[in-house]
Amino acid sequence: MATKYLILLGVVCLVLCLGFLVCVDGAHAQSKSIASKKDGELGNKEFDQDQLPGKLEIGLGVGSIFVMIAVVKYV
Repeated sequence: MATKYLILLGVVCLVLCLGFLVCVDGAHAQSKSIASKKDGELGNKEFDQDQLPGKLEIGLGVGSIFVMIAVVKYV
């Protein structure tokens, strides 16, 4: 009985993997020359000030670390 379920599980996994293989497009890497032409230069370190996190978001991030430690310790 266990062998039957093991074979069935293997078939289901194989069908799932084949389904993902058919549905997902292949990924293609960019070469450094294409990336440097697109951005102007490679390794640009300028940050957009509008997209940086504010004080509230930084506080929530730091506070979530303490909450995570409390959950792991007491739950």
